[in-house]
Amino acid sequence: MKTRMRLFLFMLSMLLFAVPVTAAAAEAAPKEPKLLLYQDIMMELLLPDIQNAVNDYYKSKLTENPLVYPYQIDIVQAKRVNGGPGDRGFHFSITLETTPVLGPHVSVGKDRMTFEISPLFPDKIQLVAFHHLQTFELPPNMQDLLKRSEEPSGSSPETDQNSPVSGFQPTRP
Repeated sequence: MKTRMRLFLFMLSMLLFAVPVTAAAAEAAPKEPKLLLYQDIMMELLLPDIQNAVNDYYKSKLTENPLVYPYQIDIVQAKRVNGGPGDRGFHFSITLETTPVLGPHVSVGKDRMTFEISPLFPDKIQLVAFHHLQTFELPPNMQDLLKRSEEPSGSSPETDQNSPVSGFQPTRP
């Protein structure tokens, strides 16, 4: 009986000391701002459409599709298309800027795109505009990922090797 009483008292004391520490640790944990949480959720939901838009643009310029990571997307503007201050319309326009990358995060360019999100669209998300803002020069070890423009009639193979990539004029970041 004494052993049970000691065991009970020991367990009770452990429980009493552990509870305040656990509660204090939970209060000390930093809280994430809700706005950042909502923005990250929205980027994750839009990422497949963003990636498709980027793939469509770069498919004629690069032999591989560059990747878009959610943390490399900036929201330029988000607004309701319909509705006023007191009206919660559910047709939205969101303009984003992203920096697609190849390999170990080598930036290939900067792009701006506008999507409209509405329950009226079959897939609810529609690309409205895509603007390529800037092209970055690839390092020498990645130059083989650039697609070369087609050889103009009457040109020699030497000229073709130096021909620029069609529509892809790189700048240094």
